Amino acid sequence: MPSRALSSLQPLACNLSSSLAALQISASVGAGSRLPTERLVGSLFSLRHSQNLNKQPFQFASLHSSPPLNSGRKRKPPTNPWALAKAAEKREKVRARKEELRQLRQDAASDPVVGHTTPFLEAMDSKPDMLPPIDHLVPATDAHERQEAFEKAIVEERLGRLNHYLQPDEVKMSLARSKALEDPPLHYLKETHILQAKEMHLKATAAMNRILSLSNGSSKDKTRANKTWCVETFGRHITDDKFPQPKHPSIASNPETDPVKTPRVGRDTGSSEVQAALLTMKIRTLAKQLETNTHDKMNKRNLRLMVHKRQKLLKYLKRKERGGQRYQYVMESLGLDDAAIMKEVFI
Repeated sequence: MPSRALSSLQPLACNLSSSLAALQISASVGAGSRLPTERLVGSLFSLRHSQNLNKQPFQFASLHSSPPLNSGRKRKPPTNPWALAKAAEKREKVRARKEELRQLRQDAASDPVVGHTTPFLEAMDSKPDMLPPIDHLVPATDAHERQEAFEKAIVEERLGRLNHYLQPDEVKMSLARSKALEDPPLHYLKETHILQAKEMHLKATAAMNRILSLSNGSSKDKTRANKTWCVETFGRHITDDKFPQPKHPSIASNPETDPVKTPRVGRDTGSSEVQAALLTMKIRTLAKQLETNTHDKMNKRNLRLMVHKRQKLLKYLKRKERGGQRYQYVMESLGLDDAAIMKEVFI
């Protein structure tokens, strides 16, 4: 407070002194008296000095009368060769460590569009191998060798995702039932009849594997099978038994006033995780197509809209599940991380 008062009174004092000096000079000149040269020069100097003080702000004197010891002194570089080599080695270690950490972060970060490779995405993108024709499946040898070759080939043909809305368990049950119906009657229990019946059953099994294989289906069949697989993998009619409900319910929920929740009937096709998986399937297909057709602006816009829609669904899932096991399972399966969901995505 005193410093502010002094700074405000200083210009006023300077103005008063300059005004008094000017009045003294004018009064002396008006009276016709001659002023000494020393007094006239001193008055003019004080007037000019007061004007200069009005232009410059008031500054207090420094408490230190001597300048700092290191002011204006430059630090000399070290001349010891051992110290120079040690500093260069340290800089090289720091640079190498920074590069290593940058590479680790780059490898750990996932692509916000297609994500990093996971077993679920690999199985979705993989194309089933074409099965060989039945006639060339086994060599034309005797019955026992041909039967063993048939059985070995059918065991190697693992039933994965099938066409025509069928599941592997359903196909196995149907083939077992047909085998029981094809067994010869008791009065035909000869070795040749038994071998012939087994060979016919193995041929029928191999034929069914080729009919139901996705390798012989169209792209629409593969897309439909992928959609069914997403529903069966992330649907809550499957995952409710795997992931428990949140232990802490919402504060706004009241069991007495809340309406009774309708139990689920049938498969879950509308939850956030199922919709995010279906969008991931479409996004990966469209991103692969845009790698070659770079001038397809319309599909690039569609890709951007689908990525942002998936980001919105996964944000809701994280908030709803509070970052629990269900959310982590979905993110790990789709090959995404939190940066791809919470940060802005540029396409």
